[in-house]
Amino acid sequence: MFKNLEKISCDNSIFIVAFKGWSDAAEGATNAIDTLITQYEAEKFASFEEEELFAFARERPIIKNSKEGREIHWPNNDLFYIQNAINDSTSLVVLNGTEPHFKWKTFSSELINLLLSMNVKAVVTLGALLDSIPHTRGVKTQVTGQHLYMPSEFKKKKIEPSKYEGPTGITSVIIEDLKKIDIPSMSIWAHAPHYLQSSPNPLVAQALLEELSKWLPLNFDTKKLKRKSEKYISALDSAISQDSELKSYIEKLETKYDSAVVDFPPVDDDLLLKDLEKFLETNKGNDSSSGE
Repeated sequence: MFKNLEKISCDNSIFIVAFKGWSDAAEGATNAIDTLITQYEAEKFASFEEEELFAFARERPIIKNSKEGREIHWPNNDLFYIQNAINDSTSLVVLNGTEPHFKWKTFSSELINLLLSMNVKAVVTLGALLDSIPHTRGVKTQVTGQHLYMPSEFKKKKIEPSKYEGPTGITSVIIEDLKKIDIPSMSIWAHAPHYLQSSPNPLVAQALLEELSKWLPLNFDTKKLKRKSEKYISALDSAISQDSELKSYIEKLETKYDSAVVDFPPVDDDLLLKDLEKFLETNKGNDSSSGE
């Protein structure tokens, strides 16, 4: 199931993973993983064969122009290695992926066999979900796990058990398979405002990295993310100021959030949300053209 697999000898490792798709609201989790990979100059050493995992009519490849000509970018599940990222004897294995459509059990089994060959001792999954929260109150993060304590390499140890019941994603399959062989895992979730669904939200990625650094001795230069966050908030505030209905809705969300009331219904005006998303998409295009 792997392609371009390079065997790496590793005495100790911790695995960090995020998937595009169901568990990646506002692309927060995968953007956080991208930052980790870039800042630590991670080395790609393996990829899953995409032909076996995806229905391309559902997760379409993207065609792009480059100096070398037109290129097709397929849905990916790539593995990266960061030697001695935690300490002199503990490295990181990182998966930056897209949730598969097929063969979840096989995917998990193949992945875990590879991790065992690299002496993995703990796993951290990153995810983001949409929630009825206002963007003006920061990004809420939640940490849960299948074991009560994480290994000594972690700055914090004790974690709360997950009480979630309902539809789940590929990370839960991987976590349950790891639990069977007594490898501890924890999940960090960020809660993204539900009215900001389509635009990448750098605030969510920043919150996940900040929470991750509370658990593992990792250092991130978040200046670029902070600049993007500031521009994102500026564009958002501009859009909201032009729409009294949306402004009123967010003020009600703030009241709900501050008083911890949980029964406030989400906005149901699809046109209003589409206008907001269109505004942010336009701003994102302007931002990318500035070279930021």
